Parts: sequence; structure tokens; C-alpha cells
Amino acid sequence: MVVAEQLAEEASRRGLLSNGQYGSRKRRSSIDAAAIMVDRAHTAWREAHIAGKVPMNIKAAFLSVWRGRLIHTMRGKGMHRDLIRWKARFLTDQRVEMVIEGNVMQRHLVEAGIPKGSPMSPIVIAIDTSWLMRSVKEMVS
Repeated sequence: MVVAEQLAEEASRRGLLSNGQYGSRKRRSSIDAAAIMVDRAHTAWREAHIAGKVPMNIKAAFLSVWRGRLIHTMRGKGMHRDLIRWKARFLTDQRVEMVIEGNVMQRHLVEAGIPKGSPMSPIVIAIDTSWLMRSVKEMVS
């Protein structure tokens, strides 16, 4: 949990997270996001503008995180080397094992994906998808 908090703080400092990203960030919640959205809609309506929202539910987000892209993004933003090394080690040597009708198959090394139960996973998803949030904002602005 401590490393997840450090990663979140460093990602925020380095501009890795979009301003529209509320999950996995201190002092930001879904309630804050909803309140801001309602306030912006009311402001737009008062000024006779059209307001809308772009909800994002990234299917299979945990499975789609590619280690190489994530590390490249973190390096490109100048994140601390120790955090990058720790994250790279965390994502290295991950294996998947399938069980079909009680038969355990051979384990295979995977290059993508992060563990769903880890406290690190939500902030990793936020870092990995920050480019998408920025792209959507640019298109609709």
C-alpha cells in the first residue's frame, strides 16, 4: 500500500495522470467527479452551451496493461528510477495457469496484465490509460 501511494504521488507530480482522473488519487472521489460534472453542466446551460459527458469503462483493463509501454511512459515523464525498477520487477515473470475441467495446463509467461488484487493495480491502470483520457479531452474541447 505504501508503494502504491508513493507511485500515485509521483505520477501526479510528473503529470502522468489526467485532471479528469479521480480514481486512485488522494482527496479525489467519484462523488467529487459527479459534483464537478453537475456544476459544469449547469454552467454550460446557463451560458446556452451544450454539455455532455464521456463515460469510460475500459474492458479488460487489468489484462491489457503492457509492461513495456507502462515503463516507457514512466521513464518519459521522468519518474524516479527506483519506482520504475520496482514496478518493472513487480510486473516481471508473471505467469498464467489455465484449468479446464479439472485439468491443470502448463504455466505460460505473459507480457501483459497486472494482478487484480494488488493495491498497486488501480494506480497502474490510471497511469497506463492517462494518454486515452487526454486524447478524449482534446477531441471534445
